Parts: sequence; structure tokens; C-alpha cells
Amino acid sequence: MTEKFSRKDWLNYLNNLNNREISKRSSSGFTLWALFGLFALTLFKLLDSFPIIFMNAQNKFLSMLFFTNIYNFFIVVIIFMGTLLIPQSIKRKIETELGNKARFLIDVTVDSYIIIGIICNLYIGVISKYYKLLTIPYYVFGIFGVIIIGSIILNKIFVKKENKFPKIDHGAYYNTKYKNPIKYFYGFMFLILLYFLILSVYQIIQSNYFLNHVDLIKLSLNSSTLIATVFIFIFQIISNLRYTWLEGFERKIILKKLNTEEIVKIFISEFIGKDTLQWLKEIEDETKEEKTIIREDYDKLENEFSNLRQEEKDLDKKTIQAEMIIEKLRKFTDRFIELQGKFTKANNKLEYFLKQGPFSDEEYLLVRKIIHTNTKDYQSLLDMNPKLEKKLKEIKEFVNTIKESKTLEDK
Repeated sequence: MTEKFSRKDWLNYLNNLNNREISKRSSSGFTLWALFGLFALTLFKLLDSFPIIFMNAQNKFLSMLFFTNIYNFFIVVIIFMGTLLIPQSIKRKIETELGNKARFLIDVTVDSYIIIGIICNLYIGVISKYYKLLTIPYYVFGIFGVIIIGSIILNKIFVKKENKFPKIDHGAYYNTKYKNPIKYFYGFMFLILLYFLILSVYQIIQSNYFLNHVDLIKLSLNSSTLIATVFIFIFQIISNLRYTWLEGFERKIILKKLNTEEIVKIFISEFIGKDTLQWLKEIEDETKEEKTIIREDYDKLENEFSNLRQEEKDLDKKTIQAEMIIEKLRKFTDRFIELQGKFTKANNKLEYFLKQGPFSDEEYLLVRKIIHTNTKDYQSLLDMNPKLEKKLKEIKEFVNTIKESKTLEDK
């Protein structure tokens, strides 16, 4: 990618992405001004109809009844869409800061929608028995909402991101060898909720008394439209986050004169997001090159010391060269300690990842391979440590011997 794409190509690509984001919003038929207009018109109609709602307890109940059934209809539609759209398998990603902002807004929106549904359904479930209606459809929707919110809360409690590591998207990853359980769960819940929705609507249709209050049905539709407008507005804000980031990135490329490598790195890590396999391979590479260099440097130092003892005859030069080797060994020891720290950090990342399941076979095998290799290499480094200390002591003694020889020679 870095070889094929020049800086100019990247700017053209980002400009096309921007245009695509704009055309998506235009083709959807929604603009912020249109949403504000719809919101204001619906709110005006709703406020104008408020006296009818609070005229008596019966009107209040019927308004809530119609509103709850409309609300439940949209819940069923959303679950149906989820059943169709959730993929059988998708690679998990390391979440970006941009993705975290979007996820936060989506979570708040979805949680709010579910909580409103719980309140409405449980209220109707309690009151509807006084109007000779079946309560079970509303309790089913209410309990379903409680289960969803409960699972979200439990997930927040038990699956915590460690601050020093990036958040891994649990998302909709499923192993391609198995059927997607969440897809089937959504399909099953869709059928159950659809059945109870039809049951509750059928009761209303059967009762001429309920259908006589057309003004309250219109009012409930306006209430639903108002809430839907707010949610659409939030999703427009989420969509705008991508557009804003792309604009800012274009400016950053020009002002900071980023090269293609920097552009690719930022684009993947901040916009697209690395997939977990890529992140794991980076952990593997963090120590792979350094391990090779450490071993090669150690062999060079040993050769230098051997050559010094055999070839150099001048004692002054021998002393200077030996002291240079001592200095190199000290620096080498610092790098050695730094590499040990990298091993510890890499193992901590892998332990963190192992808490973030579910895993694909490829992910699991790669993690196990890295852990096995790192454990073996780390042990070999630990075994090298006494050799380093011994070598340092040996060279120091060698220097002292030379100095003593030089002193005797001078005498």
C-alpha cells in the first residue's frame, strides 16, 4: 500500500471518502435542518394535544397504550433488521478513539430506547388488567428489555479495559466453523416478540372502544415521531464524526507534511482500526528483531575480546580497547534489561487479550505460538545474564592484569 500510494494519491483518496460521506447523508434524505423542522412541528402538535392526554386517567392510559404498541412495533422491526444484518463472521478489531466516541453515542441511544420501552411496557402491564386486557404481551417486552439492560451492565462490570492496553471490540465476531448464536437468538426473539405484538394489537382492534379514540392514536404517533427524530439526530452526529475526522486528517497531512508510512499508520490505527491478528503479530515483532540483534551483538563482543587477547601486543592499546569493550558491555546490559521489559510488556498484552474472548482458531493458535516462543526466548535471555556478568568480570580482571603488567614493565 505504501509503495503504490503516493502522498497525492492519499489526499485524493481521503477527498473521495469525504465526498462519499457527504453523498451518503444527502441520499438518506435527512438533513439537520429537515430534522429540526420535523422536531419543531411534531413538538408543537404534541404540546397542543397535551390537554387531551391529561383530561382524565383513561385518556392517559390509552395514550400510553397506543404509544407502547407503536414503540414495540419498532423494537420488533429493529430486531428483525438485526437478524438479517448481523454477519455470520467478522474479524474483531482494536477499537479506535473515533470508534469509541461513536460507540458511546450508540450505547447511550440504544440504552435510552430500551429503558423507555421497559418503563412503558411495565406500566401498561400493571394497569391494563383494569381495562380487561392481557398483560402478558407487555410483561414479555418489559422483561426482554430488563434482560438486555442487565446483560449490558454485567458486561460493563466484568469486562473492563485495562488503561495501558487498547480496547478490543467484542462486537459480532464468531468462528466461521460454527453457526452464529447471536443471529439465531435475534431470530428467535423476533418470532416471540412478533407473536405478542400481534396479540396486543389484535386486542385493540377487537375493541371498538379503543379505536374510537383516533385523536389519541395520532397523539401517540406524534410522540413516537418526536423520539425517533431525536434518535435520528444522534445518528447524524455519529455519521458526522467520520466526516470531521477525515477533514482534520487531510489538513494534518498538508500542514505536518506526513510521508506515506505515517499516513498509513495513522489511517489504520485511528480510522479503520487494526484487526486483532495484526495487533498480535505486532506484539510478536516487538521482540523478534531485538532478540536477533542482541545475540549478534553479544557474539561480536565475544569476538572482539578474543581478538584483543590474541592479536594486540601494545599494552596501552590493549587497555584502551578493553575499556571500550567494558563500556560496550555496560550499554549492552542496559539494552538487555530493556528487552526484558519488552518481553514482560508483550506477555502482559497477551494475558490481557486472553481475557477478551471469544477467539477464532487462528487467533488462539497465534497467541499460543507467541507465548511459547517468548517464554523460550525469555529463558534463554535469563540464562545469558550470568554469562554477561561473568564476561564483564573477566574483562575487568583482564584490564587490571594489563595495568599491573604495565606497572611492572615501567619499573
